[in-house]
Amino acid sequence: MFSLKNSSGEGAITRSLFQKAMLTMLVAELSGAVTAIIDGILTGSFLGSTALAACGLGAPYYSIASIISGILMVGCTNLCTKAIGAGDRKTLSATYSLTLLLGVILSGLLALAGVLFPGAFARMFGAGGASKEVFSETASYLRGVFIGAPGFILFVILTPILQLDGDSFRPKLASLVCAVVDVAGDLLNLYVFRGGVFGMGLASSASHYAALLVVLSHFLKKDSLFHFSMTEIRHASVLPLLKDGLSRAVCMLCRGLLPVLLNALLLRVIGDTGVTAYSAMSSTTFLVGALGWGIGGAVLIMGGMMVGEQDVNGLKTVIRTAFTDILAGVSALAVIVFICAPYLSSLFIPHGGETGLMATAAIRCYAVSLPFLALNVSAANYCQSVSRLLRANLINIGIEAAFTAVMAYLLSSFLGVLGVWLAFPIGQALLSTVILLAVFLKKDKSKNGSEAYMLLPEGFGITEENRLERSPGTLHEAAALSEEAYAFCTERGISPQNANKLSLCVEELAINVIEHGFNDGKPHHMDVRVLVKGETVILRLRDDCRHFDLREKAKRWTPDPERPEKGIGIRMVMGMAKDITYTNTMNTNNLIITI
Repeated sequence: MFSLKNSSGEGAITRSLFQKAMLTMLVAELSGAVTAIIDGILTGSFLGSTALAACGLGAPYYSIASIISGILMVGCTNLCTKAIGAGDRKTLSATYSLTLLLGVILSGLLALAGVLFPGAFARMFGAGGASKEVFSETASYLRGVFIGAPGFILFVILTPILQLDGDSFRPKLASLVCAVVDVAGDLLNLYVFRGGVFGMGLASSASHYAALLVVLSHFLKKDSLFHFSMTEIRHASVLPLLKDGLSRAVCMLCRGLLPVLLNALLLRVIGDTGVTAYSAMSSTTFLVGALGWGIGGAVLIMGGMMVGEQDVNGLKTVIRTAFTDILAGVSALAVIVFICAPYLSSLFIPHGGETGLMATAAIRCYAVSLPFLALNVSAANYCQSVSRLLRANLINIGIEAAFTAVMAYLLSSFLGVLGVWLAFPIGQALLSTVILLAVFLKKDKSKNGSEAYMLLPEGFGITEENRLERSPGTLHEAAALSEEAYAFCTERGISPQNANKLSLCVEELAINVIEHGFNDGKPHHMDVRVLVKGETVILRLRDDCRHFDLREKAKRWTPDPERPEKGIGIRMVMGMAKDITYTNTMNTNNLIITI
């Protein structure tokens, strides 16, 4: 019998979706980086080192705002991807509506608190130990950026949702708009309004609101998967949403705590010059570190989708793709950043000198840490997607506070400021080592091969002998798969009648996709999974062709006396299936048929 076990297209859709998700999460990460970098460059060049130090001390604002956006974004993304995998449209809509409502309320409260009490936040972020001038400038900068908290937070929350809804264009456009508005606002502030660091912060706020407007325009589409409705919000969903987003909150809390700890350490070790050098490094890390965080975000999105589908092989593809991106993309970026460190530091500290040399050393040390950082973030998000929340939280704490901060305090005691910079690569490398050791020590002896190391929940997925997974690319392969599916079902005790129904569904749907979806001259792929659960057979089909909803097609069908055979295949499938679920997410058709 013809076999598709070695089909070259296997996993191609998952890999493609991973890359799309990674780019979208990269854009979300860069939303804060764009304004932070622009503010840092223009502030350092035109307003001086005191203003640059103030921007650096105010940087934890983004981490505080990201705690709110992170909880809601990760919780919403995780619940929505699992709902999509399970074909649960009701949970999808309820989760989105609840997330948006909480985002508006919490971001509004944060903005109000920051505008009313900027001095308190400045002290919280470590500016209390700096000079009075630096403290005053920090408070002014914070008042400006806190005004934009709703724009920043809602943009971060909604960006992954746009990706799930098949819109990868608007997040990129929104990022461009954000950069353009911020540059224009900063230049107007410097040359027209002369508002100092407050004006720089206000320009950042305006840029985030401009980006949010671009993102919100997506939801004017009638065919969007996501629609806000107060009536569909379930109060019982609040706890699962916050619980799923807790690991991100822990991560962002530690991410915000790290600069506070390091600024206090640098003020003690070397003074304001160390804080200024760290500010230049931080502005750079917002940009170069975003790739690793983007890969980790893609692991969360795709991992959640594969968990919703109980797809073990899909999870394996997600892991392999993440490792490939880290080894190839992040490692190459690390080399480039290391070489270009003097030029990057000069963007923020044009006068160079001792402060410039310190910034260069700091950026180079951070560059070495990049591959380890990407691995650690991906590991935390993978644990999140498979509901290993304690492990995810411990890794997130380790990424920032437990390893980097502790190493900085230890190494600075005998290496001075260099020890603070070396803490980044050494801390991340140590954490990566601990994670890998823990994976091998926690091997699940009840599972074989790589599945033993995947931390899968008990009873997860369908056993290998009860699942058939193929990626047909031609009509001949589709016909062969139909025969293989029949034999597969009967060998597992499914009645010949139901096995025949499944076989006919496979043939009709796979051939329909190849004939009508593969005919536009572009490369396409299709994944077919046949799952046997007791006496029930489930057919899952995913393709990256144009939108096609079998149920909607059947509803619009009207008899044609001159062509009675027209639509017979769709009618046949609809008549044989016990249940049919369809979603179009990330520009892929996802069909679940129960026989």
